[in-house]
Amino acid sequence: AEATNSNATGKVEFIQYHKPTLKAGRYEISVTQEIHTNEASNPKIPSSSFPAARSFVILGERFELKPEEIQTVFPPDGSLGDHSNVLPHVILQRSTLPWERSSGVADAPWLALLLFDQTEAPTPRVITLEQLKKSAAENVRFPVVTLEDGQSDADKVVVIDVRKQALAAILPSEKDLALLAHVRQMKDDAGKKTGEETAVVIGNRLPRSGALSTAHLVSLEARYKNGSFDFQGAGENDLIRLVSLKSWSFACADQNQSFEGLLANLNRTPGTLRLPVSSSPVAEKFLSKGFVPLKHHLRKGEQTWSFYHGPLVTGYHDPLIAAGGSSKPEVSLPARAADELLRYDPTYGLLDASYAAAWELGRMLALQSRKFSVSLYNWKRAHAQHLAADEQRLIHSHLAHLAMDEPASPGEKIPDEIASWFRDLNLLRGVPFNYLVPDERMLPAESIRFFHLDESWMDCLLDGAFSIGRVTTAAVEQDGGHSQAPTTNALERVTGFLLRSDVVAGWPGLLIDAYDSDARTSPLKTLRMDRLSKNILLCLFAGEAKLVDFHLKPETMHFGLDRNGTGYSKILRDAQGITDGSMTVATIPFLPGDNRTLAIASLAESMGKNLNAATLARLGPLPLTSAPFALQMIEGAAKVVLKLAG
Repeated sequence: AEATNSNATGKVEFIQYHKPTLKAGRYEISVTQEIHTNEASNPKIPSSSFPAARSFVILGERFELKPEEIQTVFPPDGSLGDHSNVLPHVILQRSTLPWERSSGVADAPWLALLLFDQTEAPTPRVITLEQLKKSAAENVRFPVVTLEDGQSDADKVVVIDVRKQALAAILPSEKDLALLAHVRQMKDDAGKKTGEETAVVIGNRLPRSGALSTAHLVSLEARYKNGSFDFQGAGENDLIRLVSLKSWSFACADQNQSFEGLLANLNRTPGTLRLPVSSSPVAEKFLSKGFVPLKHHLRKGEQTWSFYHGPLVTGYHDPLIAAGGSSKPEVSLPARAADELLRYDPTYGLLDASYAAAWELGRMLALQSRKFSVSLYNWKRAHAQHLAADEQRLIHSHLAHLAMDEPASPGEKIPDEIASWFRDLNLLRGVPFNYLVPDERMLPAESIRFFHLDESWMDCLLDGAFSIGRVTTAAVEQDGGHSQAPTTNALERVTGFLLRSDVVAGWPGLLIDAYDSDARTSPLKTLRMDRLSKNILLCLFAGEAKLVDFHLKPETMHFGLDRNGTGYSKILRDAQGITDGSMTVATIPFLPGDNRTLAIASLAESMGKNLNAATLARLGPLPLTSAPFALQMIEGAAKVVLKLAG
């Protein structure tokens, strides 16, 4: 079964299972070579037989999963969102993993994903395999364990103990289990495979709205017998032990805490990085351009207030410091000291320390690394020596011994480590956050603020870093004469945004595309996309971003139901993968005893009854297998579009 991914080119193919050639265990190969001769005519070469046997072991995960075996989980660990209509799932890197052992059910996985509310969630315990084998001594039901090659009694294992009554209400049945795991393969538009196959294990229970939920990926190896889970004669309140291979928790809040809800309800007023609007016209004149009044300690000990703005500006500059109405304030670089870059507003008697602070910051960042600062100084000195040598050759070119020499290299090539450091600084890497956002009120919780990168501020930052060793007037002139200085900013226009929201922490697979027009001809080049903290994201684009798409990776497509008033339904896909509402399962079947645990096999049967003939011909005969079931249950990755006004 295939589904088109609407957020990127290509398709997703769903496969029922990918069984390994050999399951984990010990194997023996026996080979016999026989020689047959006519002993009557050639008695010296009798008929012979040469047997040989070789044994080998295939090791496979059993009591633990390495972190690298798990690609992702959904809902994300620690996320807060509207997940009440979502079936949790885990994606495994190895596509054969769910079928490398046997649960006792043909074609079914040995893994299951169980979901518990906060009030009923069992407490995980770490025990040894020796203790696991002695579970009966704790009056806990667990089958007899025979250790395999590579396993020892001292090995650790995580277990959960669940009362039979609670476990029976949420365990998948024999028929359900086979539908809860499948294989996923990405393909391009031409049908060619892209990337490796992955295995997906789906849960069968919906999270409780307004509560914390914990999912456990548990082992069901050899736990099913005669068509049902073997409770080993346990009473309703007896404990059943399960091996937990992976667990994570998430909170299920209202719809405003969903991916779409968080982004749609972001604080976007004001849209730029600035303080709230002031009732004072004089103050608003500066605040509207991103300035912040900060305490300023002068050299002689006096204290005053000065204005400061960081590199992330509203796109406008104070006309008092912009020559001839230019959008880029004039700064004289290279500078010998930060004080040269202070700006004074005689109308209000205030200083603008923005560019002076940027220059001094660049200098401090360069001096922060002794290795870098020494390398930069040595390169600048070598460059100066090359220039002096070339000057002497030009002045004394009439001397034979100088004329015969090859001209010295100008030494313009910048060492890679220096060029790389300046490239990172040009993208604000290493710049402290309080220089970017000098006042927390500029970026409140659950907000997004767009900005232009101030070229003059960046020029001062880079020049400050390049100023190491700049003491004499001659050194200043030499720094200004570099034709390939790393302070040269090749990016003419850079825009971006700062996002402070739980969506940053809750959806680590967030993807962002920016465009300079509604035409969406091609996305702008993303220069930087970094999480500055758990819930703050910085994005820089080459060009002017006017339209921004927020969406999720195809891997974060989840499985869920459609809300239908106070209940649930499921709108089905046709033969082309389109949901037009013409085929719907109006009533979702649940297991008795728990109104959030789906009767998966019954749901698949209802799907088959509601699908039209053309769709069934494409998906295969009834009953549906795990692949077409996954195709019907999949929910596309959400997309939210923000458009800048004007």
